[in-house]
Amino acid sequence: MTYQYAKYQNEFGLTVSISSVHLKEKDHKVRLEQFEQFLALGKLRHFRQAAEQCNLSTSALTRSIQTLEQELDCELVARSTRSVNLTDAGEQFLIYCQDTLTQLKEIKTKLAKHKKNLIDKIIIGYTMDATTIVPLACGKFMQQHPEISIEMHLYTQTQLNEKLKINELDIAIGSSQNHLPENQIVQLPDQLVLFVSKNHPLAFATEIDRTALNPYPMLSCLSSSIQVQKMLQDAAVALHKVSTVKVGNIDQITQTVKDNKHVAIAGIEHTNTIDGNPDLMIIKPTQESQKLALSLTTSRDFNLQHQALQLLSYIADEVKLQTGAQLESIESETF
Repeated sequence: MTYQYAKYQNEFGLTVSISSVHLKEKDHKVRLEQFEQFLALGKLRHFRQAAEQCNLSTSALTRSIQTLEQELDCELVARSTRSVNLTDAGEQFLIYCQDTLTQLKEIKTKLAKHKKNLIDKIIIGYTMDATTIVPLACGKFMQQHPEISIEMHLYTQTQLNEKLKINELDIAIGSSQNHLPENQIVQLPDQLVLFVSKNHPLAFATEIDRTALNPYPMLSCLSSSIQVQKMLQDAAVALHKVSTVKVGNIDQITQTVKDNKHVAIAGIEHTNTIDGNPDLMIIKPTQESQKLALSLTTSRDFNLQHQALQLLSYIADEVKLQTGAQLESIESETF
């Protein structure tokens, strides 16, 4: 940008200062809205109407077109008092404006779809078989990807299949068998403990299956953690106790379970209270007794981006680490 400055004496003998500003070509920048403005002018062939469409004054549109012509170093509009006609260069530039704005619209649409498909939450359903697998694998994954939240739900195998069918789950991890046997050993998440009175028939059992639990109503201790409370509810569902489970605080539950007629479940936050009560005993199956045959299924709508594939890898690694076995299948469900 350059400035010209001069002084001269007017007819009255007074010294007058004048200055003018000249924009160099490199100072001009073609803006996207100028494409839109020129497109409107090219279609309407009328400055006032084009200005109204662009929410500008007629003078502002005129200045914008003039600036555009300076930047392109050619005349785009053949002006007359009656009409607006485009020069040959103007007609070519009009096509360019149309093509550019169309391509811009297309790329915006593609980017919007890409952004929508980005994963920020993954919903996982799993059965009792995978209670030691899923939380650990997901914990490791979230340490590497804190931007992605994971919602975990514990289900029976039948519920897992139903949830997957109606696309309420992204990933389902359960038994590779079609029907989970009732003598399948109970395995709780590490965040939960199962306890009974010391004189209970299950007090010294090392392998506890669903058949063994069937005769005993379940008690559930309230947890201060929302996540653990959700696990307690899911465990009751998976153990077929949801219709009969009774919920209370730790004092109420520890008092009731002493009757030898109940089993109780609680979050690990209550472990010290339970261990400190001489009338109670925590029961938990031995890890050696577990023989897992797991399968992993992904929803047909689940977007297997890089992060999702990493999560599946974490789960597979955890299965191999704990069981020495491979996941039976990693496939996309096509209901």
